Amino acid sequence: MMGMAKRLMLLLLVCLLATAVPAYADKLSLGIQDVDTSDYPDVRLTVTVPAQLVGDGSREPVFAIAENGSKVEVLAADRPKQAETPVDVILAIDTSGSMKGASLEAAKKATLEFIDAMKSPNRVAIVAFSTSARVVARFTDDDAVLRSAIESLDAGGETAAYDSLVAAAELSRQAGTNVRGVVFLSDGGDTMSRSTLDEAVRRTRAAATPVYAVSLPSYEADPRVLQTIAAQTSGRQVAIDDMATLPALYREIAEEIQTSYTVVYRSRRPGTKDLELAVQAIAGDRSASASTVISNPRFTGESRTAEQVLSLQPADMVSYGVAIFLIWVSAMLLVLGVALFVVRPRTTIEQLQFYEQLQHDLGDYPTIDDAGYGLRQRMVGLVGQVAGRRGFTLAVRQRLERGGLPLRPAEYITGHVMLVVIAGVVTQFATGNLALAALVVGVATVVPILYIDAKVRARTGAFEEQLPQILNLIAGSLRAGWGLLQSVDMVVKETLPPASDEFRRVQTEARLGLPVEDALRAMAERVGSEDFAWAVTAISIQREVGGNLAEVLDVVAATIRDRSALRRQVSALTAEGRLSAMILIALPFVEGVVLFAVNPSYMRPLIEEPLGWLILAFGLLLLLVGSIWLVRALKVEV
Repeated sequence: MMGMAKRLMLLLLVCLLATAVPAYADKLSLGIQDVDTSDYPDVRLTVTVPAQLVGDGSREPVFAIAENGSKVEVLAADRPKQAETPVDVILAIDTSGSMKGASLEAAKKATLEFIDAMKSPNRVAIVAFSTSARVVARFTDDDAVLRSAIESLDAGGETAAYDSLVAAAELSRQAGTNVRGVVFLSDGGDTMSRSTLDEAVRRTRAAATPVYAVSLPSYEADPRVLQTIAAQTSGRQVAIDDMATLPALYREIAEEIQTSYTVVYRSRRPGTKDLELAVQAIAGDRSASASTVISNPRFTGESRTAEQVLSLQPADMVSYGVAIFLIWVSAMLLVLGVALFVVRPRTTIEQLQFYEQLQHDLGDYPTIDDAGYGLRQRMVGLVGQVAGRRGFTLAVRQRLERGGLPLRPAEYITGHVMLVVIAGVVTQFATGNLALAALVVGVATVVPILYIDAKVRARTGAFEEQLPQILNLIAGSLRAGWGLLQSVDMVVKETLPPASDEFRRVQTEARLGLPVEDALRAMAERVGSEDFAWAVTAISIQREVGGNLAEVLDVVAATIRDRSALRRQVSALTAEGRLSAMILIALPFVEGVVLFAVNPSYMRPLIEEPLGWLILAFGLLLLLVGSIWLVRALKVEV
């Protein structure tokens, strides 16, 4: 019954997803072509409206705008007359080898349809890209020139998609142009560009050119990248399933680009660095929306006094008051939860010791009377003293920190010892078999260690996967004029664990007085990442001798990515060997279990007689030696 219920739930989920796809496909998007803040607090937006929303022009849309999540007053929304400056559009067409045949013919037909829909004196330029990007027709309203350029297109080569966006951005920045959009058509992901995705998006945003990204049906298609490009440039992305619909789509885009509205709203002058704008147009029972982020004009002019920066509008003061109240309530609930679950609050000395600011023994400081701790606290304290004298505490603390486990060394050692003792005693009393009890003790001893090792490997691997993006984020923050500690704060806010947890600890240590370089060096030792240790060394050298730290971090990030790619390649090449090793190691245990289940009397002497114990021990020793040999044979240092 449970299996049938799961199948029904899965079927229902698939049905829901299937019904959700058409709804998404029918979702309309606006295009934000220009934002003018010269008359701030009045902000003027130039918005293109899809033809499906306004129909034949008889329906006028009603606009609504939200600024930083709050609805603002729309002062005017007009459809201007034909502008004196013609509207310019760039068509970027994929002519790589994957476009041969029907795809390129459909693209040519759609491009011709787009040209027919453009009204004179509006102009079109064409950029074709395969192994490289090239301009095959500059801005013109001469249909003959454009048709000749289209007919000359042939498919072949790789796909330099990002280079085509850079070329389109260069065209947009030429004098005398009024580019209102780039219509980008491709059936696959980038394979050949010298420019990166970030550079292409940055150049296109700098040219204030929205991208209408069209993805053709292909197994090589990467609609997520196109969606990112469209979203970052205030354009939109369309993935079509039938190439027969491509000409109609191009005509709609041409009409949309030429159907623009000027929308003016009055800003509430918020005290944020950026303004997040959400624009919605409603006509009848249909609507379209778009969003963008612009710099707050209050913070883009000359330097301001502290009074100007810190002044709050009445609406802002209410928001800040509510936020402070919610923070206070959250803090009180957190304190109450901690008080309910924690046996005793840690002293200030213990909290500082966690951040390795003090290296003194806690016994040198006054503590609460032991009678208040109970048996558990006294046991943990005794184990901690013994382990500390034997030198175990530091090693255990390092493994626990690398694994991200919120335990003190004494607590873990106490729990581990109790697990081993309880497991052995219970097994002995339950079965009366000393050999089985010894086996259980061995398993109880090894399993927690293996668990921590697995946590360490998983956490270190996750951190090293995040590291290149983190270094690029720090480099970008430094280029923006931020300090190193501010960049660390950005990493804490913008990344996920484990990186955010570790950098939060660095931030806390720096605020407690530890130099940032020392906090990062301690983090490198704590995480155990050789790649991050290189980055910290680069930071330390730059802080001492000077230089362009952002450029150094970019080089380190690129090196780490190359090493990661090489590691993945080595892992793929050794996958078959590792699988064989796992099978060979597991096979004796599987055979033993099967033989015990099939013929217990035949296998019983192996665990009941001394000679059987000797044979079993010798076999396990050989298996251990073979396992070590296999692991070393398959391990390739990168």
